[in-house]
Amino acid sequence: MSQRLYFYSLISRLIPETRFYSLKAYLLTWCGYSISRSARIVSSVKFVGAFEFSVGNDTFIGHEVLVAGGQCLIFIGKCCDLAPRVCLIAGTHEIDMIGDHTAGKGNSQAIIIEDGVWIGANVTVLGGVRIGKKSVIAAGSTVIHDIPPFTIAAGTPCVVIKEWDADRQCWISIKKE
Repeated sequence: MSQRLYFYSLISRLIPETRFYSLKAYLLTWCGYSISRSARIVSSVKFVGAFEFSVGNDTFIGHEVLVAGGQCLIFIGKCCDLAPRVCLIAGTHEIDMIGDHTAGKGNSQAIIIEDGVWIGANVTVLGGVRIGKKSVIAAGSTVIHDIPPFTIAAGTPCVVIKEWDADRQCWISIKKE
């Protein structure tokens, strides 16, 4: 962890969790992240690893969210809402069946969360995933594949269960095959 991020983690413990959002955004920008000044990041959010992190305007990141990655981008667009205990995990390992450890060489892939996405509590989003604009991810889901825009997705692994019909202005259930 960089010295600046370590300093941020110490200072953020002294700041009320759901207050002084602008100060936290400023400090995270000082740490090298691209954080909108209108983003609201709760003090208990934890950052692990070296990654490029970007958060858009009017986005809320809730209690005990974990943002972890390797050398990649973790992008959260504008007007997004991340509920408590969401995990954004960009890093993973190759499977090594020859060496002593099965978790082989580490690698990471970007996580892209487009504008207006709502992610429920205790969701895990893995690297290499794009969650489309205005999508909803149900609480407790594990997102391992891209989620299209204007959909509701749920489950482990996360699958689309409804899509927005703009013409009729209503949700249409997706039939399971």
